Amino acid sequence: MTTTHSLINQLIQLQELVVANMQKKVSQPNARLEELHKSILSLSADVPQQIKSHFNRLLQKHPEAIVPVSGELCSGCGMALTKSLIQSVAKSESLNRCPNCARFLYFPDQLVERERVSRSYGEVKKKGIARYTAPELMMLPLKGTTGEEVLAEMCTRMQREGFVVDGEHLLDLALQREGIISTAVDNGLAFPHVRGVEGGGLSMAVGISKKGVKFGGPGRTLSRIFFFVVIPTATSAFYLKLIAGLSKTFREKECREMLLDCTSEEELWKAVIKSTRKTFQ
Repeated sequence: MTTTHSLINQLIQLQELVVANMQKKVSQPNARLEELHKSILSLSADVPQQIKSHFNRLLQKHPEAIVPVSGELCSGCGMALTKSLIQSVAKSESLNRCPNCARFLYFPDQLVERERVSRSYGEVKKKGIARYTAPELMMLPLKGTTGEEVLAEMCTRMQREGFVVDGEHLLDLALQREGIISTAVDNGLAFPHVRGVEGGGLSMAVGISKKGVKFGGPGRTLSRIFFFVVIPTATSAFYLKLIAGLSKTFREKECREMLLDCTSEEELWKAVIKSTRKTFQ
């Protein structure tokens, strides 16, 4: 069981590196990606050849080769799974595939607060960036002086406001994701996130650290603007579009300064809406 569970985690990490590669391309069009490619090769070195070959073939067809079970469905293709297959996936005693799309399967973390999400995104139709965030998820100023402290603040806020059910577990997953490769990019921006959780809608907290926090590798400039995104299984397709839109907007110095000049969370909310109005219709 431990071996299979470790292999599943390894494949998820590999997939995160592939997604990170796509994220870097949309957020930093001129980024050098050699180190990222080396990390992908290193992490995949001890994956059994038959599994690695199938995994790579899937990635050539789909953006995801290993997907979580959502309810009783494969979240990759939407096919209903048998109870015995779902039980086998939950036990992690063997590496299972969807009988329809052949993607590898795993069980997701239950993190998103369904009631809060439906209340926020259901009855009242939101427009623009407000589809993904809310005034209560604006954080100014962030008090943390390290990356972990900043993430802890943001996870605590998301739990306090009812967007997730377990802030500590969310923090663990966010730190695991940062351990794969930093989500800090140029211009003092960072896009920490947790993908592949169960239920609800995509939620994003926005935090400002005017002094800046070291969030990436050696030599990287301090990160000052944090977009922390929780990405449930059903909304995974929207994530790269969201990152691409935010990156396009905040490449502009004027837009970054609009956020950094805010003195209250109410001002920050208005600035986020105003600066992204043309990007997110």
